Amino acid sequence: MTTHLSAATVTRLEKAAVDNGFDRELPRVRDWLAFTSTQTGLRVWLTATDDTLFQAALSQPHVAAGLAEMSQPVETALPDGAVAGCSVTSIPELHRLVRRAFQLSRTLPDALLHRFEQQVAALPFATEAERLVVRRIGQDLFREGLIE
Repeated sequence: MTTHLSAATVTRLEKAAVDNGFDRELPRVRDWLAFTSTQTGLRVWLTATDDTLFQAALSQPHVAAGLAEMSQPVETALPDGAVAGCSVTSIPELHRLVRRAFQLSRTLPDALLHRFEQQVAALPFATEAERLVVRRIGQDLFREGLIE
């Protein structure tokens, strides 16, 4: 991306992230401002090409799929770690998009399953005792999902 964000645009993008659940700022990647949340594992990157096109890149494909109806795809290069991007044409739309991304990342059942699969991928499944350990590892994820 060749554009440079003005201070006003940076402030608007930061506000869209913070107001909608993304309370941790990550290092900037080119003109992409990066954020995550203490409440979800989703990372989101925000940028703008001008005052009429705002873009978000997302780290979870199932969240991006859930946002397809309310945005257009991004055709610029995404930051490392992003799997999909969406674009909208106004700040209010960006707020709605980021809020919905946050909600989807917390509620889609696949997210909990993917975290469980990553956690148990290296564990052997040969004996009954080891399967018992796998269940115990998954129980904390299940409990966290229920609490959220």
